Parts: sequence; C-alpha cells; structure tokens
Amino acid sequence: MGKITEALKKVTDDRLTRIQKKPEFEYVVKRLENTVLDQRLVSFHDSTSPIGEQYKILRTNIQTLRRKQGYKSFVITSSIGGEGKTVTALNLAIAMAQDSGSKSVLLIDADMRKGRVAKYMGIKSQRGLSELLQEKVSAESVFTGAGIENLTFVLSGKSPKHPSELLNSKKMERFLAACRTKFDYILIDAPPVLPVTDACILAPMADGVIMVVQAGRTQVDAIKHAETRLYQARAKLIGCVLTNVEYHVPSYLHRYINKYDSYYRYHEKEKEFEREGVMS
Repeated sequence: MGKITEALKKVTDDRLTRIQKKPEFEYVVKRLENTVLDQRLVSFHDSTSPIGEQYKILRTNIQTLRRKQGYKSFVITSSIGGEGKTVTALNLAIAMAQDSGSKSVLLIDADMRKGRVAKYMGIKSQRGLSELLQEKVSAESVFTGAGIENLTFVLSGKSPKHPSELLNSKKMERFLAACRTKFDYILIDAPPVLPVTDACILAPMADGVIMVVQAGRTQVDAIKHAETRLYQARAKLIGCVLTNVEYHVPSYLHRYINKYDSYYRYHEKEKEFEREGVMS
C-alpha cells in the first residue's frame, strides 16, 4: 500500500504543479491609450485578437438564440466567486455592442454585494440598481454610458442590507420587463450561485443562464451543485463559458497568427522556433 499511496501522491502533486505554474509564454493585449477601461476588457482594447474572437463567437451563439427562439435577456453567473463572470459579461457586452447590426445592449450589475462593473469600466461609483429597488431614484436616472456606442449600464449601487429580498421583488420584475422594451439584448451580471441565492432569484426572470467556469480551479461537484440549484429555480441553463484556458498553438499556425494579429505574441515560443530554424 505504501507504493500505491506514494504513486497517488505523486500524481496529485504533478496535477497541482500543472495548475499552479505560470504559462511558458505570455499573451499580450494591446492596450489603447487615453482610456480608463481595465486591460482585461479585451473586446475593447484588442477586439481582433484570438481572445477577442472567442467573445465574438459567443456573441454569434447568442444572436442565433435571439433569431431562433427570441431570447434577449441572459443572466451571467458562476458556481463560486473569482471565476471571471464579470469580465466575461463585460467583454461579451462590448462585443455585442460593436456588432455591425448596431443593436442596443444593456448590462445590469445585479451583484449588489460585490459589484465590480464600475471598477472595470472606470466609472465613478454612483446610484444604481440598489437605489432603484429601494425606490430612492427613478428608473431613468440609473442608466449610464461609458463612451461605447450602443452599450448602456446599470451599476450595482451602494450595497444594501438585504439584496436578495430586493431582487425578489415586483419592482425588479417590472424593471426588467421595461428594459425588454427598450433594449435588444440584456445581460445581467449576477452573484455566484452557491454562496448566495441571488442568481437563482434572477435566473427565472431571464430567457437563459450562462455559467462561467474557470479551468483548473472549479471542482466538478461545485458545477453540478450549481446546475442543480438553477434547475430547481426553474432557470434555463443554455451553456457554459470556460475561462483561464491555455491553448497549445502548433508551429505551423504561428506565422498565420503573427500575420493577422500583430498583438498576439508568444515570446517564449518565438525563441524556441528561432532556435529550431522554423521562423525566418
């Protein structure tokens, strides 16, 4: 048993090492100057990059749901915190707003506990969903922009004492119903499913739910538990977005990437290719 235990420990240690080690090469995003937007908003800073293209693929999938089934409102959540749901929601919203179809997009920061949309967008904190649901401000006053055409935000506002009760209200239902008449697409950034009930309250109010999962971190049991809770809430889970994925790029594709995306660089791989005589 000693050898079996030792072998299992070695396999576990090797897996943890693969998860925790830093990538051997670095992806570099071209950050636009004179903007306060967070660099992780690739759809804004570097929309033609390979990562930016992935958000466009997600955009296309959502547009297909709109055409075929009439879906226009989506809750974006995760099973646990820190999986990249807000960054995903923002990148998707920006990608959708950039579409040549010029559809109006609304992103609601419904995480009134730890809302971060304002931080990533560089917007000064102001009244938002929290104040609206407490009837401290009018619906018209909570809509804000950040200089991106076709994209409107509703920030989370000041953290209230009972956020789940505010979300589970007729006021919230009426607000979302009104937004459906004003915008072509509505994205709702909700808190994680497992720690709090907020996402399960919001999910049935939308046409579909997109769950963000971080590769190498989120446990399968946590994902299954989150899916069960959403199912019990009568929500419609339409798909998952996998974040923190590392791709291996074959050498024969490297010239193609460099030719069509001058900002997408694999520094360590370039050195390796030069040593092998692959690159000229």
